[in-house]
Amino acid sequence: MKVKALVNFAGKISMSKGEEKDIKKETAEDLIRAQFVEEIKPPKKQVKK
Repeated sequence: MKVKALVNFAGKISMSKGEEKDIKKETAEDLIRAQFVEEIKPPKKQVKK
C-alpha cells in the first residue's frame, strides 16, 4: 500500500514527514490508525467520450 508520512517516526518502519513509501497493508493500516501516515490513492482514469 502506498502511503505518505504525516509526521516523523521510527520503529519497524521509519519515515520522515512528507516521505512516500510502499509498505505492507497490515503495517500501513496500523500506521493509518495511529495517524502517522495517510494512504495515497492512485488517480482515477478519465473516460473519453
